[in-house]
Amino acid sequence: MPRFRTTAIAALAATALLGTSGAAYARDLHLKKVERDASAAHGMSWASFRGDLTDISPTTDDVYDGARATAMLIGIDNTTFVKVQIKGLEHKAAGEDFGAHLHTGPCGLDSAGAATVGGHYNVSPKDARGLFTVINNQTEVWLNFGVNSGGEATATATVPFVPTAGERSITFHATATVAKQTAGGPAVGTAGAKLACLPLDIKSLRSSN
Repeated sequence: MPRFRTTAIAALAATALLGTSGAAYARDLHLKKVERDASAAHGMSWASFRGDLTDISPTTDDVYDGARATAMLIGIDNTTFVKVQIKGLEHKAAGEDFGAHLHTGPCGLDSAGAATVGGHYNVSPKDARGLFTVINNQTEVWLNFGVNSGGEATATATVPFVPTAGERSITFHATATVAKQTAGGPAVGTAGAKLACLPLDIKSLRSSN
């Protein structure tokens, strides 16, 4: 597919997913940079969601029960922007911080009642033990957010990679994401129990340059 056509589709898709004006699109996705780099564009990936969060901890009374969200992901070449807006969070969560991440696997529960979401989507190499060598907000999509007095929150992330196509999920956790290791503390990238999720079926379009 010609480069200019790929970039044009990217701009139209991003505008539609955001549901905002061209000015807001320029602000959120750095449209000027996209246009400047258009001649080098090789493709894009995208996904969107609007609806109720899926409860993947049905025996737990938590802040996500009854909440709903809109989410979008748009990736062009080696940069991806993700935005999530959440409403209907428990008011007791006002002033608290929480973490959400892009996970592998679909959002939901299996026949045994176990969550089908996998681990964090991470682009770093694995070591001999099969563990990711780098865990941070540049190798994973971390969506950290604080809840306002109206039970609403917005989270955004920009990362230097584009997730591959497939069934993914944005999974919401019980606590804020740990960004720095402390003695005896939880591991970097963790955020407590998985409590809710939303499906994110990522599509990809590649040019034939």
